[in-house]
Order: sequence, then structure tokens, then C-alpha cells
Amino acid sequence: MATRRRVLQAAGVGAVAFPILGQQQHTHGEAATATAAASGDYKAKWATAVEMRLLAEAADVIIPRTDTPGASDAKVHEYIDYGLASDEARKKVMRDGLRWFGGVKGDRVAALQAASERPASVEGRFFKLLKDLTIDGYYQSKEGLVQELGWHGNTYLPEFKGCTHPEHKG
Repeated sequence: MATRRRVLQAAGVGAVAFPILGQQQHTHGEAATATAAASGDYKAKWATAVEMRLLAEAADVIIPRTDTPGASDAKVHEYIDYGLASDEARKKVMRDGLRWFGGVKGDRVAALQAASERPASVEGRFFKLLKDLTIDGYYQSKEGLVQELGWHGNTYLPEFKGCTHPEHKG
């Protein structure tokens, strides 16, 4: 099966994908929302059924399924809905963006890439918020943290040697 990197490269989203995968931004204390959103039969807090479907599709453009689960497999759309429930300003950015995203005909990857190049536009603000929340939600989930990154929990290090790069010795 293809790796996430190969799928993203094949989709021609290098300009979008690599900055996405390298970011570690957290937004407004939403660390607990991934667990809350992923439990049981989720009932949307603010998004309509159509918006939830579009949210799942948009998040899957950011983190598609490859040899590991994609964003919708990790229920990132539920995480985003839960996290934005009481944030009217960001909810409006997301709702306006979903309206735009739902109207995109053709290549949605290209549309999001173009949106990323216009950060002050409605589409650009949507892309930034979607990207940040998708990354946060995915890498707080079991699918992202354990399956993708291989995290095994807190492990005991009998010794920590520090940095081994010669240029950092001193």
C-alpha cells in the first residue's frame, strides 16, 4: 500500500502537504475534544449533516487515507465540530469555507492549494483553520498518534545522552 508521502506527492500537493505535515500548532485548549468527539454515536454540536460530510471530505484532502487511516477515519470532522461549538468567530470562518468547498467542481486539492496562497480571502482563512484543526485532531487521535506516529506511551529511558551531533557539543 502507498505511504502518505507518496499519495500526497502523486496528488501534486507538495506545496500544501509538506507545510501541513510539519506544523505543530494548537488552538484554544482543544486537547480534550478528540476523546470527547470520538466516543460513541456523535451528534453534531453546530454543523448540519451536509456540513459534517463536507468537513470529513475536506479533512481527508488534508490527511488522506494511505497505509494508515485518514482524517475521517480518525473522526477529525467530529473533533472540529465539537471544538468549534462555542467559538462563533471560527465557526463562521468554517461555515463560510464549507459553503465554498461544497461548491468546488473538479480538483479539490488544487482548490485548497490555491486557497492557501490567498490567506486573507474567505477560502484562505478556511484553509488555515481547517488545516490547523485537522492536524490537531488527527495527531491527538489513536489513529494519528499510535498508528501513524508509532507512539507507545511514556517510556522509561535508563539514560539520556543528550544531543549527539558534533556541532552541538561544547
